[in-house]
Amino acid sequence: MFQVKLHQPRTLTWWYEQREEIDTQPSYQRRSSLWDNRKQSFLIDSILNDYDMPKLYLADFTSLNSELNTNKTRYAVIDGKQRLQAIFRFFLGELPLWRDFMYLGDPSLSLSGATYLDLKRYHPEIAKKFDNHIPTVMSVVTDEKIKIEQLFVRLNSGIQVNRAERRNAMDGVVPDIIRDLVEHDFFLSKIKFNTLRMSDHYAAGKILLLEHRNKFVDTSANSLDALVTEAIGKDEAPFRASEKRVVKVLDNMVKVFKKHDPLLSSTGPIPVYYLFVKQHVADKKFIREFLEEFMLKLRENQLVITKNPSAGDPELTNYYTWARTTNEGRSLEARINILNKRFGEFLQGKKGKN
Repeated sequence: MFQVKLHQPRTLTWWYEQREEIDTQPSYQRRSSLWDNRKQSFLIDSILNDYDMPKLYLADFTSLNSELNTNKTRYAVIDGKQRLQAIFRFFLGELPLWRDFMYLGDPSLSLSGATYLDLKRYHPEIAKKFDNHIPTVMSVVTDEKIKIEQLFVRLNSGIQVNRAERRNAMDGVVPDIIRDLVEHDFFLSKIKFNTLRMSDHYAAGKILLLEHRNKFVDTSANSLDALVTEAIGKDEAPFRASEKRVVKVLDNMVKVFKKHDPLLSSTGPIPVYYLFVKQHVADKKFIREFLEEFMLKLRENQLVITKNPSAGDPELTNYYTWARTTNEGRSLEARINILNKRFGEFLQGKKGKN
């Protein structure tokens, strides 16, 4: 079944009291804390000054026993997570009104920086207005996961949702596998880039795609979307087998890279490093030292060619040029070939010293 209906009108206070019964982390959701304090405070400003707030959409499990209710709560957020978090933070006294806040009901009041607790103490009529505000909440009653995921995508079809976030809400086994992969210790402790917008999901999707295709292929967002679509309704076994192979390589990458490694400051190099580690597991104790040395030479070469293009190392210049089209299959192949050649020379140097 699938039904979207207006929830019985309830105040913000009622929803705040229900907060433990609202699952804000269902699988299709984005990461928390995407809104900064300024944007969260602006929402509170809108509520206090009687501006409209967009509808909230909640999966409503109060009238049916659904397998989708994995956390056994009464509700799960489909759309409106950041708004609910802002409202709850304001109630808790964690979110003050912004420094330029003006209460239109009485512009003479100085309320900038005030918390909810300040309003309760010094301006109870304004706090009561917030308490009694009734948001528009839509109840989504269904036991079909794909319907919730499709609704999330439709509601967030604008530019505020990136491709990784939209892919995470799609049906099939691939989004599930990617969610599993980003829980690997490599993504939890070794990478150094921001993951709030699911950039780790994007990187994990790329290496899953490369492993599943077992060749150099384009790893653009379109290619990842195609992999997700390809798996919908199909036998999961081949995709799960690819996941196991990815995990095996990630286990070795954990041994190669440092905690919050500077070499992993962006998503771009991860598919290259993944393929490189996979090929050179036997010599993994030398890989990080080699990559650090290689990247230093790469940066030094860039400084040289900015002054004199003909004075640089052509091989390093080619590597840098290929890295600018990081998602192309031929770019991956070209960079791997250069790394393999350089690593062979590096190992020979190591053996020569011994």
